[in-house]
Amino acid sequence: MKPFRIVVIFLIVAFLVGCAGSSKKMNTLKLGMTKQDVIEAIGSPDSTSAAGDIEYLRYRLNSGGFSVDEYYVKLLDGKVGAYGKRGDLNIVY
Repeated sequence: MKPFRIVVIFLIVAFLVGCAGSSKKMNTLKLGMTKQDVIEAIGSPDSTSAAGDIEYLRYRLNSGGFSVDEYYVKLLDGKVGAYGKRGDLNIVY
């Protein structure tokens, strides 16, 4: 029974350490980056939407433990014009 407990504890710790702070990837973004730069910095978005020359990349990133936050990157003419949580960007959907 003892080896099983050690494995379970190890897996829980590995999960929590692996997820903690993935939302901090957003801090690597800079205004003016291209879509490809964003994908290289924080990974592929969970979804995208576009209207005219504006495109939104939606990310669901772990902010620690089991907590997940939604972040958006707003691309204007293919370059980062804004990024943050929904409330930061006045996104209504």
